[in-house]
Amino acid sequence: MKKITTVILAAGKSTRFISSKSKLTHDLAGLPIVSHVYNTAKKISGHNIIVVCNKDNHDELRSLLKNCTFVIQKNQKGTADAIETAKSSIKTENFIILFGDVPLITDVSLKKLIKSFKNKFGSMILFKSLNPSGYGRVILEKNKVVKVVEEIHTSNSEKLIELCNSGIMLVKKSNFFKLIKLIKFSNIKKERYLTDIFDIYFKKKIPFTFIHAPEEEMHGINTLFDFNKVDKLLQKRLVTKFLNNGVLIKKPETCYFYCDTKIQSKVIIESNVTIRNKVSIKSGTIIKNFSDLDGVLVKENCSIGPHARLRPKSTIEKNCKIGNYVEIKNSTIGNFTSISHLSYVGDSKIGNKVNIGAGCITCNYDGVKKNKTVIGNMSFIGSNTSLIAPLKIGNNVKIAAGSVINKDIPSNKLAVRRSKLKIY
Repeated sequence: MKKITTVILAAGKSTRFISSKSKLTHDLAGLPIVSHVYNTAKKISGHNIIVVCNKDNHDELRSLLKNCTFVIQKNQKGTADAIETAKSSIKTENFIILFGDVPLITDVSLKKLIKSFKNKFGSMILFKSLNPSGYGRVILEKNKVVKVVEEIHTSNSEKLIELCNSGIMLVKKSNFFKLIKLIKFSNIKKERYLTDIFDIYFKKKIPFTFIHAPEEEMHGINTLFDFNKVDKLLQKRLVTKFLNNGVLIKKPETCYFYCDTKIQSKVIIESNVTIRNKVSIKSGTIIKNFSDLDGVLVKENCSIGPHARLRPKSTIEKNCKIGNYVEIKNSTIGNFTSISHLSYVGDSKIGNKVNIGAGCITCNYDGVKKNKTVIGNMSFIGSNTSLIAPLKIGNNVKIAAGSVINKDIPSNKLAVRRSKLKIY
């Protein structure tokens, strides 16, 4: 098929989603809700993407989504009016309609829809639900779509229908915009609903065809409860991907992953682990209970946690041990280095085979700026040492426990700072 435009409907007011900002910009596994839809659309349409927004969310969406066209639905007159707003911007013969609050749709399903479309006027994605309450029910006749009945209008018998409308469709532009004019305003909400198009097509003897897709891809987000449901489904999808790639996740229901998380095979993730933006974990590493990783690279055969916090712009080199209640921020930790417990390392470069004892602190902030600490290879930093940056410590240095270090120390030296012990 030739190029296809994707139109993303994102002009709803989100009145049921209680929030201080547009629901479409809420973070879902590391991406705004609408960005999930947009990224899928890019796989189908490249830059031929049109986003129908409203005057209130326009600026937010424009800051998130690049290389696409924005049109504003000035009056909230329903989904049929929203798609008509995009008419002049659609330059291709056929186009797909997606929804900005349905983030789990996959390019696999959309490619299946495109493949089935040959020489047709309209095709849609349907799904079966054992609990169809709230969805529009699809009425079929000889395997063609007769109409879609919204939940509010269903009869008792229609409520039992398990075949539901996703709202996602692929249409031929010329026919579609001629027939959409026939959609009338609803008597209840005084809006024009896009779902009325199916009945019109059927009566014109060019009924919609359809394909089936998994129900989990079709969940929309209207409320905070919907958000949690979709979030769980997305986490399940990510966990499945990791398990298939050889990552052992011991209690996946307690862990949380972002969409851009990269984990190699033979990694173990224990319970209650949170992995955030742009984390990459190499083979042979174990992430222990209650650890939080954000924006870090952890290389091969490391042990992280339990209760470790690794913050952005940090790299943990091979065979390191970052133990319980250790925080690392904007630092590089060299090969075979051990920071076993109760320490803070910030804005630092730590060499290979360094041992940092319990309770050590890099004092990186002087009240104005963050300062750097550099520790050479094979150095030993005793427990409860305060390293006052900016500071350079050479190779094979030993620092006695409880010392406060505010001067550079050359290689192969012993540093001890003690106040006199008085016993009364």
